[in-house]
Amino acid sequence: MNNGERLSAYRRPCGWRLVPGNDLWANVADGTMSWVERWGFVRGDRRQIQTAVLGGADSEEPLMLPMEAIELDAFRRAHEDDTFWCGTLLGGCGGQLTTKLYTDRACHFAHHPDPDGLPHVCGRRARGVDSADHLYVRSAAAAWLGNRGEEAHFEYAHLDGAPLGSIVDVRWPRGALRVHLDHAVTPEWDTGIEPVLGLTVPVDRDTLIRRWYVHRIRLDSEGTTRRVRIGTEAFARATEWFGLDECEMTERGLSTLAVEEIVQARNAPRPSLWSPGKARKVPEPAARAQALLRRLVYARRIGSVSSAKQVCEEIEGLTGVEGELQEQLEAAVRHARVWLVEQNEERRRLFDNLKRAVSEQRPGRVRRLLIRVNATAAENRTAAESAVYEWAIKYFGSLDDLTRNAVEAEAATEKEAKKAAARVRSAFHRLRGYDAYTFDLCPQVEELLQSAALAGELLKPGEARRVEVWKKRAALGPQEQLRVARRYWIQRSCPRCKAGQGKNCVLVEGSSSGKARKDGHIERLQLIVDERKAAQGMARQQKKALQEVEVPVEPMQPAPEEREVGFVRPLQGRRPKVYWEGRAQEAGKKAAHRLHHQVGRGDWYRGTCPRCHAGPGKACANDDRVGPGKSRQIPHDERLQLIISGRKDQAEPNA
Repeated sequence: MNNGERLSAYRRPCGWRLVPGNDLWANVADGTMSWVERWGFVRGDRRQIQTAVLGGADSEEPLMLPMEAIELDAFRRAHEDDTFWCGTLLGGCGGQLTTKLYTDRACHFAHHPDPDGLPHVCGRRARGVDSADHLYVRSAAAAWLGNRGEEAHFEYAHLDGAPLGSIVDVRWPRGALRVHLDHAVTPEWDTGIEPVLGLTVPVDRDTLIRRWYVHRIRLDSEGTTRRVRIGTEAFARATEWFGLDECEMTERGLSTLAVEEIVQARNAPRPSLWSPGKARKVPEPAARAQALLRRLVYARRIGSVSSAKQVCEEIEGLTGVEGELQEQLEAAVRHARVWLVEQNEERRRLFDNLKRAVSEQRPGRVRRLLIRVNATAAENRTAAESAVYEWAIKYFGSLDDLTRNAVEAEAATEKEAKKAAARVRSAFHRLRGYDAYTFDLCPQVEELLQSAALAGELLKPGEARRVEVWKKRAALGPQEQLRVARRYWIQRSCPRCKAGQGKNCVLVEGSSSGKARKDGHIERLQLIVDERKAAQGMARQQKKALQEVEVPVEPMQPAPEEREVGFVRPLQGRRPKVYWEGRAQEAGKKAAHRLHHQVGRGDWYRGTCPRCHAGPGKACANDDRVGPGKSRQIPHDERLQLIISGRKDQAEPNA
């Protein structure tokens, strides 16, 4: 098939027809059309997996699949030697993916089928083109800081339990940023970590005025990747967007050309009318003191000793501040001096440990300590510290290939253990609303136990205890997940957590004990299931009894030869008359109990119910729990009996 034929085939997918007069193709199956450049109208599909990671389940290298079938051919050729994975950092199951080509909907990734033929179960929630944006942010930030000689550390989890991918923390020795890709976590402005907000994260007017500006982030699709753009938003000013390479880190934090213009406009003297004897306005000491306090908090937050020393000197030289604010400044300097002493002691121990590790020829420990030195003690080294550092670098560079490979393998194992510990915490976050092991939770619990085995001693004691709880539940096997609507089981109390009628079930195990559960306990749902089974069994018995009574019994005709010779069937082969009379009386009694069959529906609510006192036109209260609602679908027998008795009383005088 040549290119022209292939394009023609792509433009005529199965189930599509030409729209007369428009030269456009439409889907006649569901009547939906959407426009895609060069293709015309095609059907979209947002439920499929559009992003993956390259090389392995724990990879941090994201990839986006093109949606058009024409572009997928080139994509496959470019990545014919690569493997695609449903990455754990994407919230996926860690399974391998393959590409699926479609002409009538968007192309997408798909899991490899299971060997036993069962459908693959994956708990990944975010699957669209923006589901890997946190990894694209990490890749772009690492390249941006690497070009400036900085090595950054990235975190995707958050203490408030935000979903994976909502927050990206970027930290390096001279700064820190917190990227909010959605509004799951409220930005904090005075913690020393500068927030960068996604397009959907709101910011109020007072914050814009107080901070002068805030930074935004957006990611634009370009081929099979996503490009990071940084925007500067200010009050009464349109947001201006810049490439990441156009941004810089200054003492104010992340800066763009728009930030420079805003700062210059704020600091420029305002034109005013000439006034004799009017003194030039200078910043108030109180405002200067507040700014210095924020700078000191930021310096301690990022661990910058030099910045903390400089701010302390500026605070000690500040004048014109009195009262409570002066006490705050003195307390801040006093605490900062203690912190500086602790940092100096920690730095001394760090270089002592590095010197001892080189003397004892422990290459793995030397490697770890060198990383810490580069991260926390890269500036203002003394002559002795520089000598120890150079000695360690020389020793590590003199290692043979075998030793170096062993050290790198040990480092890789430690890195995998740290990633496994992060996955364990993410799994705890997803399982926090459950205290029972069901079939739906099998993939998540299996991932938790596997990651916990890799994490080993990196787990905290509390986390290890929670892992043991889930391990015991998994050993007992999954419980059947009953399907009962909440409006039914909420009418019963729970025998497990003792939640009363109308109250949600609460967790009875784990660190979240006492908090609301996502669904009712199985013991509570089992009550409804048992009642339904009993009602169904009783209904079947009643139906069977009615069928036996209502079906007419044809008289048994004697055979021709019996009629001829006057043969009489023995009594043992026939039902006695008394039997049928008894069955008829029993059926009549059962029918008599169904009083609503004897009264027309229009007369059901004509009078007042003597049992529940429901007035005329009002349905009877469901005081005996017949059905799910608060009102009975059929009136009480006492109410119907009044209507039947009234009819009999009216009929007797006429008789």
